[in-house]
Amino acid sequence: MHLNHCLTDSFPEVLEKYPNTPMSHKEILQVIQRERLKEISGTSPLACLNAMLHTNSRGEEGIFYKVPGRMGVYTLKVSFKLFYKSKASNQ
Repeated sequence: MHLNHCLTDSFPEVLEKYPNTPMSHKEILQVIQRERLKEISGTSPLACLNAMLHTNSRGEEGIFYKVPGRMGVYTLKVSFKLFYKSKASNQ
């Protein structure tokens, strides 16, 4: 299996599975590997995953949200709203 096909359906699954946990591309890849969500092949899975996250966090149609103040950390757009709402209610 090629990396792009492998990770494109896995990384949203990771962020859905952990909705209150914004993650970096490294953390997402670790979860994919640890939980054996997909077989990963290719020479640079981190770079590919990082590029996919960055590309899919731009504009209104992007499904990811880059967390402000945290370099390279992403969450699903729906999860972002829930994460900050629960954080505000805990303070």
